[in-house]
Order: sequence, then structure tokens, then C-alpha cells
Amino acid sequence: MDKRKMPKIGEEVSRLGMGLMRLPCAGKEIDYPAAEAMIDRLMEGGVTYYDTAYFYHGGESELFAGKALVSRHPRDTFTIATKMPLGEVEKEGGPQACFDKQQKKLGTDCIDFYLMHGINGGSLDHMARLGADEVVRKMKKEGRIRYHGFSWHGATEDLPGVLDGFDWDFCQIQLNYYDWFAGDGQRLYETVTSRNIPLVVMEPVRGGGLARSHPDVVRVFEEADPNASVASWALRWCGSLPGVDVVLSGMSDMAQVEENINLFSPLVPLTGAGKAVIEQAMEAFTKLPLIPCTECDYCAKCPNSIPISRLFGGKNDVVRFGSSWFLMNYKNWTKPENQITACSECGVCETACPQGINIIERLKLLGAELA
Repeated sequence: MDKRKMPKIGEEVSRLGMGLMRLPCAGKEIDYPAAEAMIDRLMEGGVTYYDTAYFYHGGESELFAGKALVSRHPRDTFTIATKMPLGEVEKEGGPQACFDKQQKKLGTDCIDFYLMHGINGGSLDHMARLGADEVVRKMKKEGRIRYHGFSWHGATEDLPGVLDGFDWDFCQIQLNYYDWFAGDGQRLYETVTSRNIPLVVMEPVRGGGLARSHPDVVRVFEEADPNASVASWALRWCGSLPGVDVVLSGMSDMAQVEENINLFSPLVPLTGAGKAVIEQAMEAFTKLPLIPCTECDYCAKCPNSIPISRLFGGKNDVVRFGSSWFLMNYKNWTKPENQITACSECGVCETACPQGINIIERLKLLGAELA
């Protein structure tokens, strides 16, 4: 298993990390025998970094980490990362009570990597108002936290201010080849690595979307290497970036565990030819039959408040990544009076759309698909 010493803090970690958010389940509960077998194989394969959070698996993931790791493996053979849920801290009685509860669930005297969860541009002020920053400093001084970081879920332009506004030991960002070329992934990466801050990457396969890509995209990878999975290309791409210390993978079964251990033992960085394959895949993405919506939200002038751009974005994600959950559940996040059936065909949205999309017709087609 490839390992690396993180810059600034000098901690040695496995390049592959296990994300404990998509564990196998029996019904709605974690399937402990299957999940523990996965943990045992990952430990045997040299994986030392395990990432959980307050919210994962309905709050059960931290308990699982305590039972599957802390109570079954020597504590000095792995590191645990978990996250303070800033939005839930007050419900838990404050940041100290929240931290104490998490530590108890994990069953450990010390949390190796402790993150502020879902940080954005206003989070430093929020941390200060809650007193979370003082609690973290106190816990580090007492040896109950080793390293303090954050997971980023904000606007790219706000990241420099957050990075420079607190003495972070590391940070975690979403990074994958699709977001690098079609989004702000490269800017996020360069903003962090230019400061020599240890970097943990989440969603390298974009929540599994890059493994479920459109057949035209999948074909690019299969023609390049019939023996390599589509997901392995995404993981290798992330692992090949010089500033990435840990690549998290939310593995759900033993087949994924075996594939990922082999992939990182050792990791073979993408060469020029491999990078060209990624570029060909991105070119295939650009040719997909998408609704030409930029999600600028000018169509929000709709008098019935139909969330047109969100619906079109969801439809495009179905085409790109097979991600159908968002659309299939749209009736749960919209009121009946704001759903597609409320369209009066007034044309206000089409007049406002800078892309000239035939919105009314597109909504009819999408409504029929979702009926």
C-alpha cells in the first residue's frame, strides 16, 4: 500500500482512505459481518485512514468505527477522521458536549483527524459564535484531538479566506476529473496546495457517478483498457496529482475493497497516454444530448415557482452519470403548486432564458418521464 507523509504535520497515511458512509446494509441497518470483513481486509491491505462523520448512516457510522476498528484492531495501526456538525452543535448542548458524544461513540481517547463539517464562507464566524474554535484548541492541548481540519462545501472564491483565517492542519475537498475540467476542481486544488496544507480528497468518483457514466464515456475507457474499471480511472487520476495525500473511497462491498487495494499497492500514476484518455472521456461528455441549461436561474421568474433549472440540471445528471435519485424524488422537495404540472405555458421563462431553450416543451417531456 502506497503511503505518504503529509506536509506540515508529518503524519504518515495510506494513500487510499476508507470512507464509512456507504457501508453494506441489511435492510436499513449496517451489515456488521460484511462491513467488518471489509475493514479487516483493508487493514490487512495496509489502509490506515478511516473517515466517518456525525451524520453518516443515520448517526451509526461513528459507532461502527468504534466497534469495527477501535475494539478489534491495535489503535496505533490506523487513524480515524470524523467531523463536527456545526449545524447540529446547539442541539447537542454545545461544541464540547457534541465532541464528547462523538468521542464516546468512537470509543477512543483521541480522534486523529477532526474536521469542521461542510465549511463555507461564513463558517469561521459561525465557529466563533458557537465557541467551536476554542473547544478544538482545548481538545488539541489536552491530546484528545491530534489534527484539526475542515471539509469544504462552499464557493471557490471564499476558500482562501477560510484557509488563511485559522491555523488548519489539513483540509478535505471534493475533487475528480470531471469537476477539474468542467467545474472549479483545479482552482480548489491549487488554492490548497499553494499553501502546503495536507489535502484529503473526497468524491473522486463523484458519488459513484463517474462509474455510472453515459455509455459513450464508458466506451472511451473500455477501449483504452478493457481490464480496468471505469472507477479505477477516476481514482488513479486523483491519486496521480502531486498534492493529494489521501484519496477517500466509500467502498460498499468486498469487490471494491480488493480492486482499490490492488490499485494503490502501489499506485501507478497516469502517464501522458492515460491523461489523454481522461481528456477523451471529457470530450465525450461534451457531446452528450444534454439540455443546454447553464443553471443561471433567469427562469426563476416563473410565476408558479417551478424549479426549472434544478430540474434540468437533474435531468442532465441522469444523462451524464445515471444519477436519477434527485429527479425521482423531486415531488418530495417541491410543493404540489410548484411541480411541473403547474406549468401554465405562459412563456415567461422562455422570454427570460438567455440560452433560448424551448422550456415549455422540455418540461412537458420531463413531466411525462416523471409521471
